[in-house]
Amino acid sequence: MNVSKTRYFEVTKRDGSARIGKLRQLEKIVPTPCIIDVVKDSVISSCSIWNENVQQNNLTILPHIPLPLDVPVEFITICKQLLDVSSPATGVVIHPKGDIPEGFDVYVLGASADLANNPRAFTAAIIRTREHITPDSALYAPAIATSYNLALLIFSGIDMVDYTRATIDAYKGLYFTKVGSRLLQNLKELPCRCPACCNHTPASLLQLPGKERARLLEQHNRTMMDQELILVKQLINEGHLRDYMEGACRVEAWQTASLQHFDLQYAYLEKRTPVVRHVLLYACTAESLDRVEVQRFAQRVQNRYTPPERDILLLLPCSARKPYSTSMSHQRISYHLGKLRRSLHEVIITSPLGIVPRELELTYPAAHYDIPVTGHWSSDERTFVEECLSRYLTKHSYKTIIAHVSGAYREICEEVASKLSCEIIFTAQDNILSKISLDNLKEHIQSSITSTTRSVSAVDVKKELMRAIADYQFGESAGMKLVPDGSIIKSHYPKHQVYYDNKQLATLIPQYGTLALTLHGARRVAALNRYTVIIDEFIPTGSILAAGVVDADKNIREGDEVFVQNTQVFAVGRAQMSGEEMIKSRRGLAIDLRHTAKVGG
Repeated sequence: MNVSKTRYFEVTKRDGSARIGKLRQLEKIVPTPCIIDVVKDSVISSCSIWNENVQQNNLTILPHIPLPLDVPVEFITICKQLLDVSSPATGVVIHPKGDIPEGFDVYVLGASADLANNPRAFTAAIIRTREHITPDSALYAPAIATSYNLALLIFSGIDMVDYTRATIDAYKGLYFTKVGSRLLQNLKELPCRCPACCNHTPASLLQLPGKERARLLEQHNRTMMDQELILVKQLINEGHLRDYMEGACRVEAWQTASLQHFDLQYAYLEKRTPVVRHVLLYACTAESLDRVEVQRFAQRVQNRYTPPERDILLLLPCSARKPYSTSMSHQRISYHLGKLRRSLHEVIITSPLGIVPRELELTYPAAHYDIPVTGHWSSDERTFVEECLSRYLTKHSYKTIIAHVSGAYREICEEVASKLSCEIIFTAQDNILSKISLDNLKEHIQSSITSTTRSVSAVDVKKELMRAIADYQFGESAGMKLVPDGSIIKSHYPKHQVYYDNKQLATLIPQYGTLALTLHGARRVAALNRYTVIIDEFIPTGSILAAGVVDADKNIREGDEVFVQNTQVFAVGRAQMSGEEMIKSRRGLAIDLRHTAKVGG
């Protein structure tokens, strides 16, 4: 059941832990993430004697005693008891180590300034707070934001910050840039053309009286923060904030460490990360290997994917063009092998995803990533890919394993063969596309095929592809539920459609490499009791808000195909938030429905 009692905050867009939302305040709506002017803004009112001034729709914070980060928990409790007042407040100040009350629209993270330069404490505080408060509550971190850490703060799940650091640092003579702050006296030129900078040089600013100089520096620092906020919002809307963060965090060591700490807390980021995106995933740094999209794909290949029954495994290198089968290299190999491919199971070796079975080459993110190609693999890349291939070969056995690879790919395969004490036949001589290499590959495959070697028809290959995607998307056994024996695959790849008993069950969506189900298909998969959402007793007409959700599978992620039901209707649609968020929120769009039918209809 929904437990949230928030009234003033609603999330409208998500990119991992980062959110775009709306904070209702009096007669206006404040978009978030936002930067608060603590002197001028009326978004938040806070004092010790204010009950007589509180208006019904005003967002007000409970009185509090400011405490530093490193204070005994017992003292935090005592201070809270001293101010245990009854009030109509909708906001509350919490300490990173203290109790977190329920039912507030805004949570102010006390001692936030102490969290900067302390990556372990910062990530622990953010994760602890966000996991305790409802998804439709805003998190405000005062006195910590700068223009060059704002992206990290919003990426972590903070919705509101302020200009405090812009002011304090200005009076210290610190000038904000995208790559950190600089002492004004150390600048040769001003790398900015904002109103505060366009008519000045570092020398002219240094000649001004202290207060006037600080005022101009503050104006510049605020402008830099405003510009960064606009950029971050755009990146959230595009789904590219993580790509940006992996570069932006290099400005300060504590930011890089914080990103790495967040990645170590996989569960926190995973349930907030959509299963598909409409943009490329740029895997350009060491941290890219730890991205949720990468780890989730690797885990599902190991835990959900069931390979087709074949005796011969063919390992191939990845290609720059996606999906791999459309690349020149893979097409040449396919053309050379012809019908022999029906006796093979093909798996592609790649960084950062590890291994990609041919059946999943279209499924996000296998066809949606880009990586710098230098021919050099880092030790982390090698280790990750070796682990993925080792786990796969340990779980699935083949009579013959052939690797048509060279360079680092071959070294990885050799390491895995040595580790598992298994034989891998290498067929490429330097260039995998040379005639001698292709002929060698063909000869080894032909010599491996016997009268008992399993082979399938082109029709069965299509069914295997659709079953593999269904298992990947909905879990084990979903493939046979959705593509049963006797089913028919219509339309050309990559727009396959599944039919059974003259009824369409599913369509392959080329954009994401996932399946969109009809009501007939949804009923078959829903029998597995996964990805189900229970709603109140009403008949939905187009979309479902979180307030209408009674219960939901906590494995549901944004972008998942979900099955909606109550005693009156059965429907299928696409989740717009996680299952956990559906349960805990009272505001926001939960599901976009595609098909609806009355029960028994």
